[in-house]
Amino acid sequence: MTLNIPESEGIREVQGPELSIPDISNLIKTIKRNIGTEDQPKFASIGDYWDEETVSQIANLLHEYQDLFPTRFF
Repeated sequence: MTLNIPESEGIREVQGPELSIPDISNLIKTIKRNIGTEDQPKFASIGDYWDEETVSQIANLLHEYQDLFPTRFF
């Protein structure tokens, strides 16, 4: 099977949506929450851009499954 694709000449401009480039020079605000126990604390950094209820829900989830989320990398 042979495809016959015609050649095009010249330049074609394509207009797309305007892109906004975020400022990546600002540091991401994080808070440290203990997802372990009082006897064996295990701290995780959680983004500080949610309300307190959402942060608590995330911390509870991390606490429940803390064995799946490493807090230190060797």
